[in-house]
Amino acid sequence: MTEIEKQQWDALYQYVKKEILQYDENQSLPQNIVLRLKGLQKGKLMANNNTKDYANYSFDVILNTFKICKTQILNAIQNKNFNDEITKFLYISKIVENNLNDVYLRMKKIKESQSKIQNIDTTIFNHEGANYKRKTEENIISKKYKKLW
Repeated sequence: MTEIEKQQWDALYQYVKKEILQYDENQSLPQNIVLRLKGLQKGKLMANNNTKDYANYSFDVILNTFKICKTQILNAIQNKNFNDEITKFLYISKIVENNLNDVYLRMKKIKESQSKIQNIDTTIFNHEGANYKRKTEENIISKKYKKLW
C-alpha cells in the first residue's frame, strides 16, 4: 500500500471503530471485521486471494459511504439484536455495500468537475472596468468659492 492508501485505511479503521461500532481506545477491531472492510475495497465478502476482484474502490470512497450512511446504520443497529459483533458488522457492511456505487459516482463527478474548473482558460476573459466621464459642468457655486481661495 502507498502512503496515501495507508492514511486512508487508518482514517477508515478509526472511523468504523469509534463512530460506527463505538469502541473505546482500548479495543481493536476483530480480524473478521478488518477482512470485511478490506473486502469492500475489492467488491468481495472478505478480503482473500482465492476469489476474483469485482471492484476497486479506494478507502476514501468507503469512508465517505460510511459517513453518508451513518444515521441509517445507527438506527438499524439500535432496533436489532445481534448474536455477535461479526453478524452486526455484516449487517452494517451490507448497508454500506448497497450505497457504495452511488457514493463512488458522486465522488467521480466531483473530481471531473474540479478538473474542468482547473482546465478553464481564464485568459480569454478580459475585464476592463468602466471609466467615469462627467457629463455635467461643475457646480456654479463651487466656481464662486474657487475665486476666494
